[in-house]
Amino acid sequence: MNKRTILALLLISAIFILWDDYLGWVGLGPKETPFSEDSLSSLTTGKADQSFREPASPNYSARKPELGIQTSEIPDQVGMLQTTTQDTGLVEQFIVVETENFRARLTTYGAGITSFLIKPVQIYIKDDVELIPPGSRPRPYYRFWTYDGPIDTDQLRFTFDESMYFSGGTVKVASGSERKVSFVTSLGEGRKLAVIYTFTGDGYAFTYEVKTSGLDGAWVRPDAEVYWKGGLAYTEPDSAQDVYYSVANIYYSGDVLEKLKLNSKKSESEDMTSGQTRWGSIRTKYFMAALIPKDGMGTGGWMESQFDSTYIGKYHPNQLGVGIKIPLDGGDPSLPITVYLGPLDDEILDLVEPSLKKAMTWGAGIKFLDAIVSPISKVILWTLKGIHKFVPNYGVCVIILSVIIKIVIWPLTRKSYQSMAAMQRLQPRMKALRDKYGKDQQRLQREIMQLYKTEKVNPMGGCLPMLLQMPLLYALFVIFRSTIEFRRAPFMLWISDLSLPDALIQLPFTLPLYGSHIAILPLVMGVTTFFQSKSTMTDPNQKMILYMMPIFLTLIFNQFPSGLTLYYTLFNVWTLLQQKYTASRPAPTTAADAMPRKG
Repeated sequence: MNKRTILALLLISAIFILWDDYLGWVGLGPKETPFSEDSLSSLTTGKADQSFREPASPNYSARKPELGIQTSEIPDQVGMLQTTTQDTGLVEQFIVVETENFRARLTTYGAGITSFLIKPVQIYIKDDVELIPPGSRPRPYYRFWTYDGPIDTDQLRFTFDESMYFSGGTVKVASGSERKVSFVTSLGEGRKLAVIYTFTGDGYAFTYEVKTSGLDGAWVRPDAEVYWKGGLAYTEPDSAQDVYYSVANIYYSGDVLEKLKLNSKKSESEDMTSGQTRWGSIRTKYFMAALIPKDGMGTGGWMESQFDSTYIGKYHPNQLGVGIKIPLDGGDPSLPITVYLGPLDDEILDLVEPSLKKAMTWGAGIKFLDAIVSPISKVILWTLKGIHKFVPNYGVCVIILSVIIKIVIWPLTRKSYQSMAAMQRLQPRMKALRDKYGKDQQRLQREIMQLYKTEKVNPMGGCLPMLLQMPLLYALFVIFRSTIEFRRAPFMLWISDLSLPDALIQLPFTLPLYGSHIAILPLVMGVTTFFQSKSTMTDPNQKMILYMMPIFLTLIFNQFPSGLTLYYTLFNVWTLLQQKYTASRPAPTTAADAMPRKG
């Protein structure tokens, strides 16, 4: 390969590796352009519902429920609900629900969840993980539209609907069984509203249901809205990763996925959009909260990114919100939805709603590229998990995967090395042509192409196989960087978490591009990259590339997960061995080799 080809390969590699970071730098992130009416041809209307715009979120840190009323939404009719009955002296009470997988705390103020601890049951969860940010509003909650304005269930005060419940008590749900936890509140004149949770002893999903009584004539709209607001808590030591992956999603029938990236500088809100809605979700790097209407009965979706101007800190908390419009379907409706609150594990999501996997990261967020990369990413993850069934150490699984991939692409890379060797043998004759026709570039190009044709050498033979490997290499980058299987997964010695850099020394300062720590695997990878490049260098003028590329890769890989760096390092080692083996084999004889040498 000549200098221009190597520079092109280096640039392509940098684009693949740094694309996600570039999107973050320019403020795009994994965010899709808001869909148009044409892209929503499979939805009910495909048009935004301009009659609804979500008001700003109140401050719930003091837990003082108030019934918010928007006068602009109230028809000129006599009020029907005695909402002042909510000014009670009820004291906030809590109840804890515990299963094998989680421990949830629910409050009578809003009949919502105030804490949700994931237990260390899965291999990638070593300690309890709290998914609810502290001091935030109860969630989820319903909003009903009445002649007296909106009723938000999170602003109502409830009591336990079962005499067996008591504040601070625990409801335990065994595997294979289910338990209900019910709350009830009075809205006056015999009108009641009940919130019912149904928990099962398996998995991370539960049912959230609201029932009304005596309110059949109160509704001013034919639908209600269910919300999850206030986002999720950050769970990772490097909060920057959680911030980067914090996204709200609405998934519509017709395979339309709308996204809203967390905005750390200002509040953003999408108008409630009409269309058959399958689910809405909020995610961080490894965890998700999802609202899933029963039988896909949602008829609209809404998203927000709420900015807290009072927050002081480096990483703005996840205050994303999603809402789904649910048809009332009668005077006193029962509105059940499934809530998933757990890890972004594709096998677990499959059991709840397979389409939830669309919220996972499988590519770069570029449609034409993801069409190639995403299927490869899924196959690689499936392969790693399959190996892990027999090999308990994911670091060893990475080693085995690197061997498997090297064997699979062996013919491709072998052809590449042979082509480069053939090009190297042609260098003396090409130099002679340059000396002879250097002043006539057109004649020179014709003579060089004739030489390639005569000797049956493809000048791109050494580069094309490498370009074909790029989707595979980027798919590996995606998997090691964003899948939960590598979270807290140890390998050996100082490598205790394959999802983080294998930092051995912390620096008292931060270097641009390199970071504030020294990781060992990137240094080893840089050395192996140097020797690999040196073994294939055919042009002495490429010495700058020989030194620049290992240094560049060492710098950027210092911030990458150690699982990814381990794979690239091993791949370099196997490549060096293959190059040595290929060089020791007899090379194919070309016409140039058969020509007699002078002297």
